[in-house]
Amino acid sequence: MITAAPITREVGVIELLVVMTLAVALVARTLRFPYTLALVLAGVVLGMLRVFPELRFEPDLALFIFLPALLFEGAWSLDTRALKRDWLLIFLLAVPGLAVSLALTAAIAHWGAGLSWLLALLLAAIVSPTDPVAVIALMRQVGMPERLTAVLEGESLFNDGVGAAAFELVLGALLLSLNAGGELAGLSAPAEVAKALWLLGGGAVIGLAVGYIVSHLVRVVDDRLIETTVTFSVAYGSYLLGTLAGTSGLLAVVCAGLTLGSYGRRIGMTERTRDEVDAVWQFTAYVANSLLFLLVGVSLGATRPAAALPAVIFGIMGVVLGRIAMVYLFVPLHNVVAFRLAHGKEPSLPEGARPSRFPRLWRPLLVLSGLRGALSLALVLSIPADVPQLDQLRTIVYGVVLVTLLGQGIGLRVLLPRWPRARSRPA
Repeated sequence: MITAAPITREVGVIELLVVMTLAVALVARTLRFPYTLALVLAGVVLGMLRVFPELRFEPDLALFIFLPALLFEGAWSLDTRALKRDWLLIFLLAVPGLAVSLALTAAIAHWGAGLSWLLALLLAAIVSPTDPVAVIALMRQVGMPERLTAVLEGESLFNDGVGAAAFELVLGALLLSLNAGGELAGLSAPAEVAKALWLLGGGAVIGLAVGYIVSHLVRVVDDRLIETTVTFSVAYGSYLLGTLAGTSGLLAVVCAGLTLGSYGRRIGMTERTRDEVDAVWQFTAYVANSLLFLLVGVSLGATRPAAALPAVIFGIMGVVLGRIAMVYLFVPLHNVVAFRLAHGKEPSLPEGARPSRFPRLWRPLLVLSGLRGALSLALVLSIPADVPQLDQLRTIVYGVVLVTLLGQGIGLRVLLPRWPRARSRPA
């Protein structure tokens, strides 16, 4: 016989969590403190006190429920003109910049924490990409400058897909080496290269195709409820298509959201429909962000990162130094390219896509904005149980997420209102 008691209890817990997020958000608003960080702090306290002992951060919940919706909303609402203007910097940070950060983090984890190279690379793949949920939510709370916000939004939307692809590649190589009984045995370089190309490019292709096709389909419909439902189908459908195709579902969501949000809304939606869809997605993102950050805090509060403090310290060092390296290598490179394009004799890019120098004053803010969060937790919790030193990997990731979310997040909140804003021109 089916009983309603367990369902009633679960619904009651969800309702209680929603009420708690509302209360925390109201207090944070009164104190002018970012509500996302306040939710993490509240969750940490709840986790330490074991208020919800059965409440766990489930990776499937983040990867299949929260992240596709949050990524789609970020891509849908992103100003594509700003994205077009800073495409070069976003690419440099999200692809080669992430690769540099990953390599440096892995090296520090290998030599400092004593992890094997494959385990160190796996750890780096988990913690190197910035978490788009954490970064975007914080940026909207603290009111960063418009261009800086656009760059960080664009970077965080793309580098999560690249980081997830790197995670899948390294995890596949690690599992193959374990099955073969050797560190690098059983690996095929051509096969790994082909898989890497498909993971990095396949999701983008699928997302662009879905976004383009749906953009033309909504032209024949003039019903705001149906068109709003279509956007939700695109958000989750593109993720499922990318996952089933063996590529990055997260990149598929981002590219589908960018295409539908820039091209589809312009050719296929009325102004009233666009306003309706914007409002629905803003509400969806707010609720999803609130629950996700509270769950992240509960998960972190229930752990004990201090149990492996030296390894956690090396993980944090790798993440911070990797972020510094990528910013201070590729932002100057971007500025050099932008200068040459502006003053060179070669044909220039169109006005809207022409890179412009990025202010030196904003580089420390780029470094501080490298928060890690739900994506890193979801990835580390999805690792099979037979991977060696799994407990140590999880402990390091918990420590990195906790320090970057709270340490860098609160530091950013304190510094931003006092940061010089008079210089709007590049240095």
